[in-house]
Amino acid sequence: MTGSTADRDVAGPGGGDLTARARIRHAALALYAEFGEDRVSMRRVAAEVGVTIGLIQHHFGTKEGLRRAVDDLVVERVVGALATVEHTGTAAEVVEARNVAVREMLRKNPQVVRYLNRALLETDGRGAPLLEAIVELTTREVEGLRRGGLASTRTSDKVQVVRTLVDQVGELFLQPVVEAIWAHIGGDPDRRPSIRITVEAG
Repeated sequence: MTGSTADRDVAGPGGGDLTARARIRHAALALYAEFGEDRVSMRRVAAEVGVTIGLIQHHFGTKEGLRRAVDDLVVERVVGALATVEHTGTAAEVVEARNVAVREMLRKNPQVVRYLNRALLETDGRGAPLLEAIVELTTREVEGLRRGGLASTRTSDKVQVVRTLVDQVGELFLQPVVEAIWAHIGGDPDRRPSIRITVEAG
């Protein structure tokens, strides 16, 4: 799903300014997350970045191409978070460190959480490619952990994939619901409850 070297977000070997392509992707991600893809035209993305629609078409072709590029950006963020974790310590510590790394990335990038929420809960199927990419990534990660002795082979790999994704994103998806309910019933903002989800094998 990730792009070629030319597609990377940072231009030049020194990690300088974002390329025009990267700025377009970032703007589209933020706008789609806030308003939904249907309410954001390519013209609006172009205006947000300060480029022409022609430049967006040059880089992405169509609006569908732009959406695929935004999906790729989300997957790249997850891959980048996982890459920060060293495989040292016990199996449980490594798995937890990986989950924490993804959760921290998502906390620092709320637009990614909102985009994931919108994309994965769509009923028209447009979110299917992103879901497929994330599931494929997680499946590869789980398989690698199992081969490295860092995940139990007594548990179904499919259950582990679901458990991993829920551990990484489930709480952040549902926490806003908890906070909205807490605010509605007049709960103390400093003492609002947090959510914990457990996935059990069938």
